[in-house]
Amino acid sequence: PTPPTASAEKHAAEHDLEYSKGLGGGAFLTFPDTAKQLLTTSGFLQPLAAFVCSIGVTNVVSAFTSETMQRAGFMRETVIDGIGAGFQVAIMLGGVVLASYVDQTKRYKPVTLACFGGAFVTLLLLGVAEGYQVTLHPAVVIAALLALGASAGPVQPINAELAVEVSYPADECAVEATQQLAGNLFSALLVPVCAKAMTFDWNFPAPGDIRGDTLVLLIMIASTYAFFSGFEGELKREAEDQKGDPNHESHIADPKGTFTLKQAKGKEEREAVLTA
Repeated sequence: PTPPTASAEKHAAEHDLEYSKGLGGGAFLTFPDTAKQLLTTSGFLQPLAAFVCSIGVTNVVSAFTSETMQRAGFMRETVIDGIGAGFQVAIMLGGVVLASYVDQTKRYKPVTLACFGGAFVTLLLLGVAEGYQVTLHPAVVIAALLALGASAGPVQPINAELAVEVSYPADECAVEATQQLAGNLFSALLVPVCAKAMTFDWNFPAPGDIRGDTLVLLIMIASTYAFFSGFEGELKREAEDQKGDPNHESHIADPKGTFTLKQAKGKEEREAVLTA
């Protein structure tokens, strides 16, 4: 099949050449070597952390949807199953809509941070709903769960693309494999931790008692948000794909936002004047 981008097509040809050299006795990077290089690539760790956090949250919530809904007042299994299916649909639809928006605007960072903010708020609302001190309307609980899926789910496709952008010309398959491996391994460890944590309730003056697994996920989202806030890097694959367009400006991101290279240069010049 034809690779999806010009940069991917070029890299595929280079990869085939390196592979043929490897068969002849030359150096050829195995996946562990490639993954090690990716982890030391500037700007790669933040999208990796975002991807891992997103897949961890969605997997844990999916695993314990039945327990969460029962504590929130839902007792019929058919209803709970339907709500769980709705959560998966919300993840998919949120990913399609937001990933399409980011693909056009290249606003990887602000959209990711907004998704984490939305996930934190909706997860906190679910935590209140499953507590014993506050009773929320069933419609509010369902809306919170669907909103959680629509906000946490899109972080995965958005940051899979961002990781490919900042690590170019690294192999796209290796980038995605590294993220999937890290995400699935982390989820496998996180689920039993949350299963143990859900046996504890923590009482707060406001909003009330919150189950331990919800608290673990809230801390994880807040920590990832803080770490991702420091992301900065250039969209290298975009620059390669648009190299032939004289009117194109590639994008960079720093802790203050996303800019084109021209805007970033102007920003640096203005800051130099202000600090002179």
